[in-house]
Formats: sequence, structure tokens, C-alpha cells
Amino acid sequence: MKKYLGSDRFGNIVENDDLVRLLRIRPSILKRLAGDEHADVSSMLGQVLPVFDIYEDGLVWVSLTWKRQDGATEVHAIAVDTDAIELVEKASSRNSD
Repeated sequence: MKKYLGSDRFGNIVENDDLVRLLRIRPSILKRLAGDEHADVSSMLGQVLPVFDIYEDGLVWVSLTWKRQDGATEVHAIAVDTDAIELVEKASSRNSD
């Protein structure tokens, strides 16, 4: 399987499992959401999130998981623009400890 690379707003290389801070969410994403989904995705702003996928064109995807009061788990994943993230920590630096 081919490994793709993305980048952050400073041009730092971003790979799967790296941690990035989400600085901006596309308005078109938020516009499609209502209620709890809108609140969940909005709460991702400013958080440090793991990169779980990078497309061939460099589009970076991040996700966050919520535990609900009823015990259910919900995951939201969004695609983010290069200027909307900044690299916080490389996965390779966490794995080398």
C-alpha cells in the first residue's frame, strides 16, 4: 500500500498517526451538520488530533471519538486544508520511546 504525505500550514510533512492541531474547519462542513453533530465537529477546533488518512493529492483527514452517556461511541472524521492544521508531534517520535 502506497504511503501518501500531506503538509501543515508551515510546510511541515504530515503523515498518518502524526498529531496536528486543528485551526480551522471548512464552513461547508459545518453548514451540513445540525444538533449534536455540529457541536461535536465544532468542538474539534483547537484540539490536537491524530491524522488517520492522507489521500494521494495530500488531503489530510483527522478524527475524534466521543463516548456517549448511553455507552455508545461516535466518531467524526473531516478533511482539512493545509492551512488549517499545524504539526504538533510526529508519530515516529512517539514510537521511538
